[in-house]
Amino acid sequence: MINRLLNIRYAFYILYMVFFGFSSLPKIQASTIGIATGSRTVDGRPLLFKNKDRTDNYPSDVNYYSADADEYSYVFQQNSGQNHKYARMGINEAGFGIVYSTSENLEGAGSGPGGSQLAALALKGCASIQDFRDLLDATNGARKAHEHYGVIDSAGAGSLFEVDGYLYVEIPIVDSIGTMANTAKYHPNAGAPVSGSTSPDREARAAYLLRHGPEQGLDYRYFIDEIIKDFSHSQEDEDRMPVGQYYTNPVLSRYKTAAGCVIRGVKPGDDPRVMGVMWLSLSEPSLSIVLPFFPNVDEVPEFIRSGSTADGMAGSSDRVRRYVYNYSNGRYADRYADTYVLMDIRNYTAKIQDSLYNSYEKNLTEWILFSPRTAAENMTNWTFALHAWAKNRYDSLNTILDVKPLNGNRTPQSFLLLQNYPNPFNESTIIPVYLSRAASFLLEVYTVSGQKIRSWQSGRLKSGWHKIHFKNINTNRLVSGIYFYRLKVAGKILTKKMVYLP
Repeated sequence: MINRLLNIRYAFYILYMVFFGFSSLPKIQASTIGIATGSRTVDGRPLLFKNKDRTDNYPSDVNYYSADADEYSYVFQQNSGQNHKYARMGINEAGFGIVYSTSENLEGAGSGPGGSQLAALALKGCASIQDFRDLLDATNGARKAHEHYGVIDSAGAGSLFEVDGYLYVEIPIVDSIGTMANTAKYHPNAGAPVSGSTSPDREARAAYLLRHGPEQGLDYRYFIDEIIKDFSHSQEDEDRMPVGQYYTNPVLSRYKTAAGCVIRGVKPGDDPRVMGVMWLSLSEPSLSIVLPFFPNVDEVPEFIRSGSTADGMAGSSDRVRRYVYNYSNGRYADRYADTYVLMDIRNYTAKIQDSLYNSYEKNLTEWILFSPRTAAENMTNWTFALHAWAKNRYDSLNTILDVKPLNGNRTPQSFLLLQNYPNPFNESTIIPVYLSRAASFLLEVYTVSGQKIRSWQSGRLKSGWHKIHFKNINTNRLVSGIYFYRLKVAGKILTKKMVYLP
C-alpha cells in the first residue's frame, strides 16, 4: 500500500483554509502523470511520464538551460515564448527529473512561484527528492502552485506530491507504480472534485496500462508506445480500433494534448549526464514521434524548436494533426479523432520510432564508455543528425496522405487493409478495406496452416471505405486461435491477422 506522508509544519494554513475556504477554482486543462520505480521497471531505473493538455494556440517548445554558479543544467519542455523561469517537465544533469499536472481541487497562495516556476526552480537546484522536499518546505505559504508533481532522482527513487500554496502531501513510490490526474485525493486542503471531470477516467486508464505491462518489467519503450501514445477509452476499444470518428475527451492522448514525455531516470553508479534522457513529443503523442533530449547536450536543434521556421516539430505535428481533426472551429475544438486516418499515421510513425529506439540503444553502449567530454560531443552530433532524419521522415507524411485538411472526406492515399474489429471476436467481425480509386478486390481468410476457409470476390467498387462482415456461420468450423486475412488488389497483397475466441 502506498504510504501517505503529510508535512504538518504549516498546520496553521489548514485552519486558515477550513475557516476561509476556497475561492472559485481556475479553469485549467487536465494532464496525466505516472511513475514506476525499482523492481517494477526492467532495469531498476525509474520511469516518469506526463501528457500535457491545453486549449489555446501556444505550441510546445523544448530548450536547454546552461547552469549558473551553484545550479544544475537541464533540458526542459516549455510553452513557446517562455524562458528558463518556466518548465513543464525536464531532467537535469544530476539525474533529477520532474513533471507536473495542475490540480482541479487545490488552490495556490496569493504570491510566489506558480507550478511551472516551481518546477524550474527544482531543476536548477535539486539533485534528490529530499532537495525537493526542502524546496517545498521553504516555499510553504508563499507559492501560487496548486499542482501534482512527479519526481525521480539519481538514487532511483520516485515520489508523487500533491502541492497547494500552503503545504504538501508526499506519496513515495517504492518498488511500485503510481498515477495522478488533476484531482487531489490525499491533501487535507482539497476541495470537492470538479463536476464532470475526465481525470478519473484517464487516471484509471493509465493505472491499467501500468499494471498490465510486460512481465519482465516496464521500460521506456512501453511508456512511450503504450501509455503516452494511448488513445483509447478502454482495452476493448483499443482491440477493436479503428472505429471511425472516436470521442477522445476521456483518453490519455486526446484532442487537446499538446505534449507528452517519458523521462528515463538513473540508478546509483550511472552517469546521469549520459543515462538520463527525456523522450518528448511536441504535439499529441498518438499521431506524432517522440524524440530524445539529454542533459548532456547543451543545445536543442533550432529546426526542432517551435520558434524556428515552420514552427519546428510542433508545426510539423500540427500539420499532420489536421488530417485527424477538423480545424474549422479552431485548433483544439474537435473532440472526435478520425481513427481510420490515425491508424495509418501510427503505422507509419511506428517505424520511425523504432529506428530512433534502436539507434539510441546502440549508441548508448558506446557513450557510457567515453569520457564526459567525448560523450557530450558524440551525443550532440547524434542528436542533431537523428532529429533531422526523424523530422524529415515525419514531414513526408504530408505527401503520403492524399488528403486535404479541414475536409470531411479525410482518407489515406493507397488501398488499405485495416485491423478487423472487434478483435478478438466470436460470432462476427468487420474487416475495413479502403480503395483510393474504383477497383475490384479479393479478400480471403486462412488458418495458420494455410487452409483457406472463406473468400470474397468483389465486383468493381467505387473508391472509399468498404466494410466486409465476416461471420462464423458454422460454429463448428472455426476453432479458437489466430487467423490471417489477405487483400489482393491489382496484383498487390496486404495481410493481417485476427483472433477468434468462441
